[in-house]
Amino acid sequence: MTTLCIMLQHSIAQPQFSRRALRFCRQALQQGHRIECVFFYRQAVDHAAQSDDADTRAVQQQWQQFARQHDVALVACHTVAERLNIGEFAEGFEDSGLTALVQAMANADRTLQF
Repeated sequence: MTTLCIMLQHSIAQPQFSRRALRFCRQALQQGHRIECVFFYRQAVDHAAQSDDADTRAVQQQWQQFARQHDVALVACHTVAERLNIGEFAEGFEDSGLTALVQAMANADRTLQF
């Protein structure tokens, strides 16, 4: 069993990257792997932003459901969130710094970026 750290870097406005990462996460868990966390970095921090946009909410809900179902932390970089003026995070997303990413990477056997 491999422990994975997943890092997303693409905006939720490009949902194909998010869906690809989510599909990978589901398949990895089905194959018996463990996911330490999903870290949203750079433009991907917008996944955690409160939104009224239906497309954005649909992608967020998929991540929220995945996190609840598999007890996986959804972590967004708070430094980037501050730069993007994201004040309130959607339910299920937590804010933390790069220290959390480094710790997750240290606990994981592999880190994958999407």
